[in-house]
Amino acid sequence: MITYIVTEPQRLDTIVYEHYKTLDVYETVLEINAHLLNKYILELGDKVMLPTIQITKKVEDGALWD
Repeated sequence: MITYIVTEPQRLDTIVYEHYKTLDVYETVLEINAHLLNKYILELGDKVMLPTIQITKKVEDGALWD
């Protein structure tokens, strides 16, 4: 698990996307960081716990090109 310390006002979804390259894990990260639940903009010094999450790419059925 990585501890990310906010150094400039940011939103949690932005931090999650920058770290994981997807928002599919946003709910999981939010559960771990319940102390940030009611903050729209994170403040300097806020700590965000970023767990190790195995990201798998979704493969959709069908043709590559329509």
